[in-house]
Amino acid sequence: MVCVVMVKTPRAGAVKTRLVPPLTGAEAASLAASFARDTVESVRRVVRETVIAYAPDDGRATLEALLDDGGLQWLAQRGEDLGARIESAVSYAFERSPGPVVVVGTDSPTLPPSFVERAVASLSSGESDVALGPTEDGGYYLVGLRETFGGLFRNVEWSTPRVYRQTADNAARLGLRVLELPRWYDVDTRDDLLRLRDELLSDEAARARAPHTSEWLRAHASSLPASR
Repeated sequence: MVCVVMVKTPRAGAVKTRLVPPLTGAEAASLAASFARDTVESVRRVVRETVIAYAPDDGRATLEALLDDGGLQWLAQRGEDLGARIESAVSYAFERSPGPVVVVGTDSPTLPPSFVERAVASLSSGESDVALGPTEDGGYYLVGLRETFGGLFRNVEWSTPRVYRQTADNAARLGLRVLELPRWYDVDTRDDLLRLRDELLSDEAARARAPHTSEWLRAHASSLPASR
């Protein structure tokens, strides 16, 4: 069982740009670093092997210093769009392990690990061929595969509200059994960030799932608006 974490190197002006303002570019980058740390630590409690699929090519050293306490595998992202990059990372993971393979991003730092566990269990048992975790903006926070399936990511309009539906439609056309996981949210916009803050302020379990993000928000409380 392998989990691939798709990670952008947290550099000012290159990550979480829709959070600027209210954040500065440097603050957005440090927040993205917290998201990455929490995501990787969370999935490593669930899966045996973790692959960091990173971008850009020169970002590995920065991410190793941020994330690696030993045992992570590293792969530079390859492909013209997100679908191609996922396919490339999944192919690498299946070469390393018979599967299944689960792919996650780092935009949902408080995601319950039980969602990943459910995907792993369903794929491992053969109950489903594909697992998809929908986000409220129409994308997904997780895609899991029992094996490689050509065409699953074909003709998907990435970075639009149609991503989840088009991927699910592709799976249906291929005759694949899909596990739809509970809906969750990405943190991309100002309102998302304030929602995250409210969740972490009110939910002890969420703080336990995302300690680095929770610490960041406490340290940068003055940078955030008072309410959504």
